[in-house]
Parts: sequence; structure tokens; C-alpha cells
Amino acid sequence: MSHVQEIRIHLDGVSNVLKTKRFRVPAYQRSYAWEQEHVNDLLQDIREAIGSKESEYFLGSIVVTGPIDGKHEVVDGQQRLTTISLLVAAIKDIFAAKNDHEVVVSVKGDYLANTDRKTKEKEPKLTLNEVDNELFQELIENAYSVDRSKFQRQSHQRLINAYSQIQSFLKTVLTESKDEEETLHAWLDYLESNLKIIVVAAPDDSNAFVIFETLNDRGLELAISDLLKNYIFHKSGDKLEEAKNRWLSMIAVLEATSEEPLTVTYLRHFAMSRYGLVRERDLFSTIKKKVANKKSALQLATDLNNTVKVYSALVNTDHELWQRYDKQVSGRAATLNLLNMSQIRPLLIAILEKFGDSAVSESFRLLESAAVRFQIVGGVGGGTLEKIYSDTAKAVFDGGIKTPKDLLAAFTTLPTDAAFRQAFTVAQISRQNLARYYLMRLESALSGGSVQELVPNPNTGHINLEHVLPLTLSESWQSSWKLDLARGYQKRLANLALLNSKENSKTGNDDFSKKVEAYAKSSIALTKRISEFTEWTPDTIETRQKQMAELAVKAWPIK
Repeated sequence: MSHVQEIRIHLDGVSNVLKTKRFRVPAYQRSYAWEQEHVNDLLQDIREAIGSKESEYFLGSIVVTGPIDGKHEVVDGQQRLTTISLLVAAIKDIFAAKNDHEVVVSVKGDYLANTDRKTKEKEPKLTLNEVDNELFQELIENAYSVDRSKFQRQSHQRLINAYSQIQSFLKTVLTESKDEEETLHAWLDYLESNLKIIVVAAPDDSNAFVIFETLNDRGLELAISDLLKNYIFHKSGDKLEEAKNRWLSMIAVLEATSEEPLTVTYLRHFAMSRYGLVRERDLFSTIKKKVANKKSALQLATDLNNTVKVYSALVNTDHELWQRYDKQVSGRAATLNLLNMSQIRPLLIAILEKFGDSAVSESFRLLESAAVRFQIVGGVGGGTLEKIYSDTAKAVFDGGIKTPKDLLAAFTTLPTDAAFRQAFTVAQISRQNLARYYLMRLESALSGGSVQELVPNPNTGHINLEHVLPLTLSESWQSSWKLDLARGYQKRLANLALLNSKENSKTGNDDFSKKVEAYAKSSIALTKRISEFTEWTPDTIETRQKQMAELAVKAWPIK
């Protein structure tokens, strides 16, 4: 803290902070992130503090810079400020429902927004980032008039859920109250005077980031992404604006890639593509060791922004990045997603950054085979796989692995043909889209398929997944299959087949003798082969799955 100057520290009631100051959340800050459990914890704490007549309840610290143009920028604390603002807005709305116009105007003007007497424009006490601000301002103005269909982001849903949760909570509080208006005023008074928050104001971002990190070192629980972002900004010095812009660009790509939060996952996979296995709890300390000065901080911000395009393509496999490769590469990337192999992404990042186009194509082929083998054989936990993939990624990035063949040599526990064949003979598949993928790949190995057939989940309107032994047994099926025995075979891969949708709807729970007629007409060779059997028994399924196991070794080769 010795380098931090002109720091102002002020203890005040949180609503009074909103009453006397104006705040702005900068664009580079993450969007609203509190889940219902966080909101509930805050509400319960306030309720208990009021109920037990505690003179003060400490809410923690917020770190801000400025003011600039009358507004403080929030470095840390937006989640609490936003949630308290929604709480005040919900109380205001209850008074509005009671037609108490004077109280509504007073609460709104004191804590939420006032109107500039010259320009007549509304001046919010708290402005969120550009992703969330429109919805937030509508919620605190009049939550009942919000067109929720306009707001589809996850942070939007969290804001809406937070307001609804607060509203429901207050209704519960009021049902237990003898005087509703007095209770609401008591809450507002407590928020203004008794619910304390420390405002730590620094003159600029550089000083604020030092404070932010110091608070974390002293036990304040902060998001890993926030810690890393603020550390990079602090180290960027006079290149701060460049670092901010690159971070903001990275976040924009991640938010456009998925509605699910991806920032921490991406940061961790990026780190593992370069440094080997990094546990989430160690992510900040690992990268902190790598960033010691302005140059390395700006380089990291640049690398994160450049690599995020690759990561986006791994998540969304219709990304334009794949246009430079043959079509099978994006299909294999989609397969790895289908297999839920997110652990492999650090290695894929390294390969896409370090290998040429043909080597990328061959590497993805081999990695798809390896992933299938690991899943079918089992016995290798997710943590072990993650270490295998991340260590190999580091070797690729550092230049120790230069060819696709070297990749598999690094997988010392990769199942052999014999182990894979044996495990495949008893494989059961519960997920329909995964079963379709396995059957299509086996079909390709049997008869030679087009590139399109390598896509894991094509249009089900043409080809459906057929259970030869139905999931719901008719009386005729029950005459030859006991229910307990059937459960052990219904999801065996050999009991599944790809069939034309129309034929599939016709066969339904028909006897095997009738189903065979549809199978015999199928243009899918693997399905057509079922018609060679005269009955459908456990022995038949075992026989067919052994045949499939032989094909599997050809379908997912490791040579």
C-alpha cells in the first residue's frame, strides 16, 4: 500500500452512500452476477439485524475511483450496490401500490435517481455497464412495465430474479408486521443509517487496483476473474486503456459465444494451454507469477484477446475460423463437445496456435479417437484426463511436441485396441444424440460415409434412433423378455439402430418379426444387418455388439 496516495476512506450507511454520491460501473466490469442464494443471504442478514435491533451491520467495503464529472467508478462493490438499489426500488414500488405518491417521490429522488433542474434529464444514482444498465434503470423506475422479452442475457435474468425475489421477501416480512408502512420506513431508515459500508476512494484506477488486491490478500472473497482483471490493469501502468480495451473485447466475445458464464473457464483453459495443469483456486496466483511488469501485463491482455476467438470456435463449431480447415475438423470439434470433453480444450488451443492446417486435421482425428476410447473404456477420472491434456498442451506450446504422432505418444494410459474392443462389447449408451453419433461412425467404418455423416447430431426428421427391444415392452415382448433382464439390454449399443423416421414411427413396439421387414429395406448397412437375425435375444444382442466392437477399432483408430 506504500505506493497508494490520496486515499479517502469513509464509513457510512449504504443508502446514504447512494443518497450523497453517484456511481458508474465501467464497461470492463463483469455484468450482474449474484444468484438467488446471494440475494437471499443479504436479505436475511438485514432482516435479522433489524429484528434484533443491532445498531450497526457491516456490509463490507467498496472500492471506487474519482469522482470524474460527478461520478465515482466502481472497481469493486457493484453487486452489493445494485442489489441494495433493487431493494430500495421494491420498497418504493410497495408505496406506489398504496398510492403514497409523496413517499415514492422522496425515496426515488433520495436513493435511485433525481432530475437535473436545468436539463430535466434523469440522473441515476447508480449506472451499470452497457449490458445491464437499460434493464436496471427500467427495474428501479417501474419494474411492472418492463418488457422482459427484450432482455435475454443471463445477467438480465439475474437482475429480474433478484427484484422478484426481493419483492416476494418483502411481502413475507409485511405479512408478519402489525404496521406495514412503519415496517417499510424502518427498513429504509436502517439501510440509510445502520447498514454500514466502507467506501474506499482512490484518485485513479492504478491506486484502486492496489487496494482491490490488498483487500483480497486480507481475506475479502472476490471473483477470480475480477482479481485477474484488476491485477492486469494495475500492472499495465500508462498502457491501462489498451489493457482495458483488450479485456473488454475478450469479454464481448465470450458473452456472444454462450449465455453461460465462460470467463473463468476460458481464463483457466488459456492458462493450461501454456503452463500445464492449473486448478481454479490457483489460477490467479499462477498468472500473477507470470505477469511482473507493464510489458507482460499488456502482452497477456493481448494474448487473451487473440486466443478468445479460438476458444469461441471450440465452443460454437459453426464459427468462421473453421473455414480454413477441411470440414471434418469442425465436425470433430463438435464431437468433442458432444462427448463433454471440455478438459481437452487447452490442448486444442495449443494445437490450433502451433500446428499447420494439415497437422491440425490429423491431430483432431487422433484426439477424437482417443476421447472415445477413454470414455468407452473408463477408469480414467476427469482430473487425470485434465492433467494429461493440459500437460500435453504445454508440451505443444513449448515446442516439445511438434507432430500429431507425438501427441498420442504422450498419452501413456491410452486404451489399446484390445482394451477398447473388449470394453465396446458391453457398452451402454443413455444419451440419444451420443448413440446416434456412435452408430453413424460405425456405419461409416462399415460402408464408407460422407463427411456429412461425421456430424454427430444431424436432422432427426430424416433418421431416428430405433430401440429394437423397445423401452416399453408390449405383451408379446414380455412373453420372451422378463422386465429385469430387458432393462440390462435396452440401452446396449447393439440394441440400437438408425432408421428412417417414417419406418421408425411404424415399427414402434411391434414384434421383432415385423420390425425385421423395415430393417431389411433400410439403406443403412448396419441397420440392414439386423434382418439377418431370426430372433432378438440376449445372445443376439451380444453377438451384434461383438461385431460392432470389431468395427469400433476401425472407426476410432489411433494410428
